[in-house]
Amino acid sequence: MPTPSPSVLRRLYGLLTPYRRTVGAGLLLLLGSVAAELYPPLVWIRVVDQGLPAGDWVLIGWQLALLVAVFALQQVLSAWRGLLLERAGQQFMLDVRLALYRKVQGQSAAYFEAQRTGDLLARLTGDVDALGDVLVRGTDAVLANALRLVGVVGIFIALQPLLGVLTTLPMLAVGLMLWRYGRTVQPAYRAARARLGDLSALMNDRLGGMRVVQGFAREGAETARIEALGRALYTEQVKAVRLRNRAFPRARFVGNLGNVIMLGGGAWLILAGQFTLGGLLAYRGYGRYFYGPIDDLVNIGDLLQRAVASGGRVFEVLDAPVAVQERPDALPLPEPARGEVRFEGVTFGYDPARPVLRGVSLHIPAGQRVALLGESGAGKSTLLGLLTRTHDPQAGRVTLDGVDVRQLTLGSLRTHAALMAQDTFLFHDTVGNNVRYARPEATDEEVQAALEAAHAQKFVEALPEGLETVVGERGVRLSGGQRQRLSIARTLLARPTVLLLDEPTSAVDAESEAQVVAALNELMRGRTALMVTHRLSLARTADRVVVLRGGVVVEDGPPEVLRRQGGAYAALERAMGETEKTPA
Repeated sequence: MPTPSPSVLRRLYGLLTPYRRTVGAGLLLLLGSVAAELYPPLVWIRVVDQGLPAGDWVLIGWQLALLVAVFALQQVLSAWRGLLLERAGQQFMLDVRLALYRKVQGQSAAYFEAQRTGDLLARLTGDVDALGDVLVRGTDAVLANALRLVGVVGIFIALQPLLGVLTTLPMLAVGLMLWRYGRTVQPAYRAARARLGDLSALMNDRLGGMRVVQGFAREGAETARIEALGRALYTEQVKAVRLRNRAFPRARFVGNLGNVIMLGGGAWLILAGQFTLGGLLAYRGYGRYFYGPIDDLVNIGDLLQRAVASGGRVFEVLDAPVAVQERPDALPLPEPARGEVRFEGVTFGYDPARPVLRGVSLHIPAGQRVALLGESGAGKSTLLGLLTRTHDPQAGRVTLDGVDVRQLTLGSLRTHAALMAQDTFLFHDTVGNNVRYARPEATDEEVQAALEAAHAQKFVEALPEGLETVVGERGVRLSGGQRQRLSIARTLLARPTVLLLDEPTSAVDAESEAQVVAALNELMRGRTALMVTHRLSLARTADRVVVLRGGVVVEDGPPEVLRRQGGAYAALERAMGETEKTPA
């Protein structure tokens, strides 16, 4: 992980700008609260130095009543301050999480291919929590302790200048020690946050693939990997604790030398007639406000280093460039949409030095059904991604109804061009909500019609709770064919103009395939469709077949014509036929 720049902390506090009024009100209440908190020891001076020698119970009574009033005021101000700052803190964490999620949600496929889901999740949760702890709660504690220290130093010097200066000297040394500790411990905290991200990513990945882990009896090996990363995290955290436990006792020892100076110097000044017993008692009363904050400031310094480490990770996400962005002048696709698609001299490579597609040009009239065939890596799925702007081409352009897709709003483009990936994804939700996902306002009648068209109605009715049945994470409680038919129903409900099908039958068995193919035919009726497939049952239904090899189009035409020509398509069809005849 790159080292956070000195500007990280400044940027972090800049994030609090929207809450400045709430935070400002909280700080005003803090001033009043600290002033009320520092008043009581002054009562001791009046009672001991004035009330007791004169036997003036009226004075003593008034001072005690004032003490009660100050205690009550201090608690009221503290309660108001706590409420305001907690509201600001919770709103801050919500807004940062939303900003991170929006940024991640707007990233291209290339970004997610380079990231780990678990690490991103750790940044959206643990790292944001760390920022909230420090920027709001921690800052409040720092300012409160700083105000106490400044107030107490002022009172010390006002009561007895020489003793006040001598008592304050150890605290200057403590400040220097804490500054040196902060510089030393920061790399350890950054490394610990990085190891935590690695561990979260690995656990998320392995939990998602637990069936594979168990299927190949790899439990022991995966436990060892988790343990190795856990021990790496343990090592970094223990290193930080070791530094902490080396620095903090020294700081506390030096700070507490002020107590020795206070008692010895106070006694000497009283004997010399330059101080009073009430003043020394007040000094002792202020001691807890003066030396007590040492531990708090040390802890805040510790939290601050964690916040800098977490802030660096948060800003890595917020500052990540977005490869595919919506133009400021982007417009929705003109209605009514027809579904005419063109690829004009398109060149694209995930690594620009190694293009996957090389100058591909295709014209797909509205309503035409096109099968994209070719070996793995030929660029078939890449063509679909370019149309939905999962990626943008390095050369050439892609148009929908004559409009460059880069000039369209992403919402309009992806509404009209719907992608069904080979890895059918269902949310951990009900059947009804999964089908409605693309159009939440759809009526029950429309949902039922979509299920019927997708040949899914019968199996949904047979589920324990019908549409209200929860399908499990990624639809684990359903078969591959059932998941695929629900995905088809979801796409039908979205009413897209162009369908992009990426191996839509790859995850279904032979028994389910007929139903899925029938559902797909219903889905494609009257729409432009581009389908990547290795199944003859789908390829033969196409109006046209485009064969890709090495990133270029090598054959293009109706399947029966290409079959008679005996070229690339005929060879692929023979290969697919042999594959489909092979027993499972």
